[in-house]
Amino acid sequence: MVILKKNSTFTAASILIFLMIGLVLYQQQLHHFAVYAGGACIDYDQSENTIIITCDASFRDVANTINDQAVLEQLDDGGEYLLKASLQVDDGTTFSIGPNNITWLKITGTNGMIVYGKIQITGVRITSWDTETNSPVSQTEMGSTPRAFINLRGSEGGFIHESEIAYLGYQEVGRRGFDLIGDGPSHDLEIRDSKFHDMWFAFYSNSAYNIVVDGNEYHNNIKYALDPHTGTHDMNITNNWVHHNPIGIICSLDCSNILIEGNRAEHNTRAGIFFSRNMHDSIARNNHVYNTTIGIIVSESPNNQIYDNTIEGATRAGIRLSNPPEPDDGFTEGNHVYNNTISNSEDGISEIRSDGNILEDNKFFNIESDE
Repeated sequence: MVILKKNSTFTAASILIFLMIGLVLYQQQLHHFAVYAGGACIDYDQSENTIIITCDASFRDVANTINDQAVLEQLDDGGEYLLKASLQVDDGTTFSIGPNNITWLKITGTNGMIVYGKIQITGVRITSWDTETNSPVSQTEMGSTPRAFINLRGSEGGFIHESEIAYLGYQEVGRRGFDLIGDGPSHDLEIRDSKFHDMWFAFYSNSAYNIVVDGNEYHNNIKYALDPHTGTHDMNITNNWVHHNPIGIICSLDCSNILIEGNRAEHNTRAGIFFSRNMHDSIARNNHVYNTTIGIIVSESPNNQIYDNTIEGATRAGIRLSNPPEPDDGFTEGNHVYNNTISNSEDGISEIRSDGNILEDNKFFNIESDE
């Protein structure tokens, strides 16, 4: 027999209410977990003005989670969004953007996409954006105007397909446009069938590896179009149209095992293709270089193969092998230059302070000065 004191009814009711509140809170926690674990694991750090993604997510997850137009604003029903914060993809995480529900991501100020994990971009335009002029942010010749950027910081790779990346970057390291630098080497990245233009750097890498850049268009970039750098290795640069840049394709400082093949390098003012500062054991073949100062330059770089290229309209030389007066990064020797066709140029092949290279079976037409 249970004997209840006079306040036992109140106690039982209190317990029931407590249990009901606990159940509601538990259900809310389950709902919260389902949204974050199943969808995005997305948080917004107000102090850093950064959206942080900590597990696999899509841009739709971000748009559904960030319900603050001061951070992310949908501009129309056609898929245009204005990002007013940086977006960070954490290590071990894959972030996908496009092709559904977004066509154009406009990034304001000096905000950017910072990727430690993997990035998957398909069918999307990404640019800087000035809300006052309602247009992308233009850049000076010195890169002095701060604007949006993409930075892969020791990224685990991913891909960019059928997209347009434009009007990004300025002179600050890590914010130069499309940068693969910081927190270790980025690797296993594929860039195909996309356009990069009006960037400060359209591509820059430090120690990156297993990179494929194929079938893209790089044009009207201000500082560099393609500039793998500082120990970048095992990279294929193939079938790209690289035009109206200062230098088309350059790899500089200890690059190795770089394949440059099947590219059209046209109307680049200084050089079409540039082997620079101990770039070694690499190949340039079957490229068409047209209308530039020097078609292909090899400087302080040994043991490369340059063959089956067509070079036209070089105002100084089709191919130049050279060293500065005091080379300190490497020496241009052991290069094999053969079966290239050079026409309508001032000089065919020139060598400056270099020796021990093999030149053979090259063809010359309409050379103004010396073959």
